[in-house]
Amino acid sequence: MKLYSIETGNFKLDGGAMFGVVPKPLWEKTNPADSKNRIEMSARCLLIEDGDKLILVDAGLGDKQSEKFFSHYSRSGDASLLNSLNSRWF
Repeated sequence: MKLYSIETGNFKLDGGAMFGVVPKPLWEKTNPADSKNRIEMSARCLLIEDGDKLILVDAGLGDKQSEKFFSHYSRSGDASLLNSLNSRWF
């Protein structure tokens, strides 16, 4: 069995929500927040190769939500699931 991490882009989430009770001065050293207190995150999927089977585990944002929804996440980067799969496997 082989496991592959598939890059699908970047987004931002509230740093306080991500780190919970950890004080901001501690997590901000390695994850600096922007003016809205959001930190940069990477979105990835997991591709499992088991013999002749491929299993994709995708819990991503997708692209079906409204612009208002996506404005909270500030998606960035050129990577997408399809681009990453096409450049590596197809």
